[in-house]
Amino acid sequence: MHETRYDWLADRWVIFAPNREERPNEFRPNAKPCATLTSRHACPFCSGSERETPEPTLVLPIADTEQTRPLIRGEIQREMQLVNESWRVRVVPNKFPAIHQASSQGHQASSQGRIDCFDGPNDAARRGHQGHYRKPHSDHGGMLAGEGVLQQVVSTLELNESNPLFQRKCASGTHEVIIESPNHIDSITSLPIEQVELVLQAYRMRLAHWRSQRGLQYAVVFKNYGADAGASLSHTHSQLMCLDFIPSDIERTHRRLTEYRKQYNQCYICHLQIEELRAQERIVLESEGFVAFCPFASRFPFAFSIMPKKHRCHFDEVPEQEMQDLAKVLKACLIALETAQPYAAYNYVLQTAPFHRPDRNSHHWRLRVIPRLSKVAGFEWGSDCFINTTKPELAASVLRSHLPDTRDL
Repeated sequence: MHETRYDWLADRWVIFAPNREERPNEFRPNAKPCATLTSRHACPFCSGSERETPEPTLVLPIADTEQTRPLIRGEIQREMQLVNESWRVRVVPNKFPAIHQASSQGHQASSQGRIDCFDGPNDAARRGHQGHYRKPHSDHGGMLAGEGVLQQVVSTLELNESNPLFQRKCASGTHEVIIESPNHIDSITSLPIEQVELVLQAYRMRLAHWRSQRGLQYAVVFKNYGADAGASLSHTHSQLMCLDFIPSDIERTHRRLTEYRKQYNQCYICHLQIEELRAQERIVLESEGFVAFCPFASRFPFAFSIMPKKHRCHFDEVPEQEMQDLAKVLKACLIALETAQPYAAYNYVLQTAPFHRPDRNSHHWRLRVIPRLSKVAGFEWGSDCFINTTKPELAASVLRSHLPDTRDL
């Protein structure tokens, strides 16, 4: 039976059509998500290959010793031998960043709302040597066809120094890689729970660091597990990107959360998880401090979210004593997914509040896990309405049946 469900937070409808799972598919892959082209290759993330990456910004050594304090950049220079021998988690700048490293001047300009560098369309062709606009002329000394219109456009550009149809600016931020193990392991689920906890500690510390930097507005931590999820290296790792602007989708989500809080005097995510716990239909796992469930109108089969029961807008506000609880929930749920869907690549995304918004307390951080079990095709691209072949109630039931005992993690 087909059913359409509404995702209030995203303001989006999702179509559930379980029968489409049975349609013929000549292209279905049958390979492990992290299968590589060659069996032996030099991995820049493995222990012994530290020189293959940029200088680390954070190193976490062995847990349960006095060395668990992070070795910050200056100390790394003096204690490199110790780092190379004992590190368990390394954070390094991405060697191929998607965004340029922000400077302090760039931060200041962005925080003041200025466009740091801007050119309208075809500006280089219209500018003289002094940077002024030149009016176009024909080779024959006469007016070009439509020159009157062009002159009007140029006059507008001379006044505004921008064209609203072709806006652009120099964005800045940071792009880091969190290397989750010195050993060549392809999944975070293969790590001991203390190691998973260290990975989460690294997330928390780097988010806290970048939130303290002036001018940066938003950060996201994400993992691409498997080639279909966008991974290019199989060694288990995740990434962090900080931006000097708030992406439009995040802005819309934050606006919805703020509206809900103003209208109902409570957090939407807090209210949602209370109702999910009451219904118990889509719950995957509940612990003392966290709950994992498949969203009512999830766009993708077997997608689920993990969130804190207590209202916290920023991930770096999670107390240290709750990190092991979160590590167990995350590892158990990912084991359930990898067991139930062994050929599925997946992404997980840690979504936290924008850094410096006065209404940021309306936000509630969550970690979303998005399996790559279906392809986004023409209908989705043409309508922004997604078709999900697995109802979340069934997905949650299947995941629960594959959960390990968290006491054994």
